[in-house]
Amino acid sequence: MKVIGVIPARYKSSRFPGKPLCVICGKPMIVWVYQQVLKVKEFDSVYVATDDERIRKVCEQYSMKVIMTSDTHQTGSDRVGEVAANIDGDLFINIQGDEPVIQPEMIRQVISLFEDETVYFGTLKKEITDDDEIKSTSTVKVVTDAKEDAMYFSRSVIPSNLKDGKQARVFRHVGIYAYKKDFLLKFVNMPQTELELGEAVEPLRALVNGYRMRVKETEFDSIGVDEPKHIAMVEEVLRKEGMV
Repeated sequence: MKVIGVIPARYKSSRFPGKPLCVICGKPMIVWVYQQVLKVKEFDSVYVATDDERIRKVCEQYSMKVIMTSDTHQTGSDRVGEVAANIDGDLFINIQGDEPVIQPEMIRQVISLFEDETVYFGTLKKEITDDDEIKSTSTVKVVTDAKEDAMYFSRSVIPSNLKDGKQARVFRHVGIYAYKKDFLLKFVNMPQTELELGEAVEPLRALVNGYRMRVKETEFDSIGVDEPKHIAMVEEVLRKEGMV
């Protein structure tokens, strides 16, 4: 398969405007993400997909492949879908543009899901035990069935573990999406659903329409930059790992 990596990046953000261009250890965040993604040798090409000229200029300054997309997309998946409609590829991987220390092995893990030819949509999950993270509405939780296909995603605590006795494990959704091209093009033509909008979790669009999403458990972790305060955490990791 021809595997394409796409990093959606938009300038507008209600919590952190201009986030892709925030400076981390002397470089814009989008550059750190791109450099991590390039370490995945399975990729035939890697692109940043944006609707903002400021981001495009920075990408070109650092010799990063960039594709300009529409400014009407509601989700990163829809932006990746526009890329998929216009370039050759069999498997498209959507990597979040706000995870500058993402582990390349995490991306390889989601690609490996497609060794099963029946898989057409995939992602990762990570067990969490910290009570604050479990309760946080910024943490998307996922539950899966016996085949490791997603049953539901929520910003609420699932499973609730309200009953006495044995406690069910809780998993955080790791926001890497992988799609076969034909499925992705179907997905972006589906209208957004009530559950997708209510949870602000785009895979629910597929689940509501009867499509399956395979979920692989990962032992790796990453740090998402959701707010300016997270920059210091990322810089600490970069220094600890000897990347600066």
